[in-house]
Amino acid sequence: MKLLKAALFTALFSCAGLANAELIANIPLDTSRFEIMPVSELSARAAQGNDHAQFYLAKRLQKGQDIAQNTSKAVEWYTRAAEQGVAPAQLNLAIMYLRGEGVQPNLQQARKWLEKAAMSGDNRASYTLALLDEKQKNLVDAYKWYDLAARDGMLDEKVRTKARGKIGQLALNLSSSDIASARTKADTWFQSK
Repeated sequence: MKLLKAALFTALFSCAGLANAELIANIPLDTSRFEIMPVSELSARAAQGNDHAQFYLAKRLQKGQDIAQNTSKAVEWYTRAAEQGVAPAQLNLAIMYLRGEGVQPNLQQARKWLEKAAMSGDNRASYTLALLDEKQKNLVDAYKWYDLAARDGMLDEKVRTKARGKIGQLALNLSSSDIASARTKADTWFQSK
C-alpha cells in the first residue's frame, strides 16, 4: 500500500511540474554561482550554515549532479535550509516526504513543509496543497489553496494560470456558500498563522 501511495504521489507531482523547485529570481542573491560551484566549496559553505548553499547541495545530492546521488543526505540538507526559511527547500522537502524519497512517506510532514512554503508566498506549495486536498475530496480547502496560488504577487505565473483553471473546474462542484467559505479561509489564512 505504501508503494502504491508513493507511486501515486510521484505521478501526481511529476505531472504537476513541482518536483524540482528552484530558487526564483526574486531572492536577492546571485544564485547561479551555487549551481556551478565545485561540490567541495558548496559543501563547505553549506556546513557553515549558508542556507542557499544547503539548498543547492541538497538538490545536487537528490539528483546526483557532480556528486553521488544520496537522497537521505539530500533530505538532511533540504531540512537545514527549510528550517532557515528557504521556501524552495521546504517545497522540495515536502515532495520528498510525499514520494518517500530518502525518507519514509509522511503526509503530515509533507503538509507541514508545504504550509511553511505557502506562508512564504510560494504558490507552488499552495498549488500542491490544493492537489492533495482535491485528491482527498476536500474540495473547499482545495479551492482555498488554488485561490491562494492564483493570487497576484505570487511566485510563479504558470502556477497562477493553472490554479485559475482549477478554480473554475472546482466551482462547478461547489455551492456558492462553499466558494464564499473557501475564499474567506484563503483571505484569513495568512493572518491565522
